[in-house]
Amino acid sequence: MESFILNRVNLTVDNYKFARMELRNDGDLLNHFASLVFSHYESEIPVERVREIRKYIKATTPRMSIFRGDILYLISILIASLDKNIEEELIQSMFEYMNLLEEHFLEGAHLALTAYVLARYGRDRDKEEIVKKTVEVYYVLKEKYYNITQDDDYLVCALWALNDIEEAVTNDFVDNVFEHIADANIRSKNGIQGLANAILLNGSSGHMYRSVEFIQQLEKRDIKIANQFLPLIGILYNINPRRNVDLVEGVIDELCDQEYEYEYYIDKGFRTIIAISIIAFCNDSEKKLYIDELLAHGILSFINSKNKSMFSEVLN
Repeated sequence: MESFILNRVNLTVDNYKFARMELRNDGDLLNHFASLVFSHYESEIPVERVREIRKYIKATTPRMSIFRGDILYLISILIASLDKNIEEELIQSMFEYMNLLEEHFLEGAHLALTAYVLARYGRDRDKEEIVKKTVEVYYVLKEKYYNITQDDDYLVCALWALNDIEEAVTNDFVDNVFEHIADANIRSKNGIQGLANAILLNGSSGHMYRSVEFIQQLEKRDIKIANQFLPLIGILYNINPRRNVDLVEGVIDELCDQEYEYEYYIDKGFRTIIAISIIAFCNDSEKKLYIDELLAHGILSFINSKNKSMFSEVLN
């Protein structure tokens, strides 16, 4: 393994151990998320700043606000990775976007994350116009795939709006991507849609083919991948899918050698996402825009899926 990848693995493991002690109440998935976000920027986790951000958001929102619990933990980690000088402005802008979004969508954690992303990447944009575009492309998607388009699609629709992707492009490209990916043996229809939606941000058929080949190569080696993170795969550049799978395998082995948690006490599909993220962080040619946010989106969906499974088991 090349030294720069090994260094990033070491930092990720060290950050995870630190988060497990200092942010233990967040839970294991969010500890892994924090370790990855700050590994991305080659830094340690600024725990005190994370706590200050959480305290500020709690103080400036009602007690029953959606900005509590897991979504508060996620967003505070994301904000703590940015320039401190824009912190308060960003948070206030997030609240303003949330108020506009709530006029059209159901309140919830996915909508709160969408408000953060709009505040993060739409700082100099007309808020009402961006929200209008987000709503328009969401309902185009909802009309075409009404049975699987849900609140977890808000985020990618917001990214389409920020990138000025028109409805006509959405119609044609998503149909093409969806049909091709449907042959890739991805068992979750929602996962297929999430992957297709994210691929549209890169906008090339070549990227679509490489993403599908990457997923198929993982399957051939029996490397599991969590469907909730397929949108993340959709924005990464898999220039050489087979080599990337070799790297993923090597990073997984190194993680397991360094820390038993990665081998015995973690979902294998999520462990694969950790390895993929580390490799993406190390790739100079990688378009790194939105990686942290789509990683957060996957974490949120993963937590929701686990909670639904636990609730179902209780009912049965």
